Amino acid sequence: MEAVLINVEKKSDIAFLIGLAKKLGMSAKALTSAEIEDWRFAQKIEVGMKTPNVSRREVMKALGK
Repeated sequence: MEAVLINVEKKSDIAFLIGLAKKLGMSAKALTSAEIEDWRFAQKIEVGMKTPNVSRREVMKALGK
């Protein structure tokens, strides 16, 4: 499985893209800002599990803070 993350400004764009994905036989789900932040944090944790360390600065940058 592969995924695409598209950032949109208007809710109408979200509805359009989700509808298009469904018409093409794909699944789609809108994510909240909190869900996206959690996903980014999980990515950093995964990277950190494979490397000696990940700096606080890198984690905060990934979280957009």
